[in-house]
Amino acid sequence: MILLSIAANRWVEIEGAREVVSQWGVLAPLVSFLVKTLTNVTPFGAIVLSVVNGALFSVLVATLINLVSSMVTGLIMYRIWQRGDHEWDIRARIQALPVWLRSYQADNWLFLTLLRWVPWAGGSLADLIAGSHHVRLRTHFASLLLGYLPGSLIYALIGAGMVS
Repeated sequence: MILLSIAANRWVEIEGAREVVSQWGVLAPLVSFLVKTLTNVTPFGAIVLSVVNGALFSVLVATLINLVSSMVTGLIMYRIWQRGDHEWDIRARIQALPVWLRSYQADNWLFLTLLRWVPWAGGSLADLIAGSHHVRLRTHFASLLLGYLPGSLIYALIGAGMVS
């Protein structure tokens, strides 16, 4: 908490933050990527840091940090839910749902991509569905890329617009 307070105090003004980013050089985007990846399942990491990246870096760099971080988190959660299916018997629980509710095609990349566009919980739900249904990794990867690219760009543009 003390380190977070020191960092917040140093970054009070955006120019101060940009100065720190320029001092860190190539480490700055890597640190931002790491922090965002570790906090992506929270609103702070998913939204606030995405906008901050847009304010601190170029739109291209911020979009790439946001996109790759979200995709790495999605791949990790996919693997966790694949394992979770074995431990928590998710498939059996899904079979207990009404037929109309379980009749969707979970391995459909379009369904998973559109689900990622639902604010806050959409990406996590898509990871849960893809992992527990053992969707092919290629399908899951495509839904991550196409699902997170628009938001990554939009948040970077918002951040860039806040400081221009």
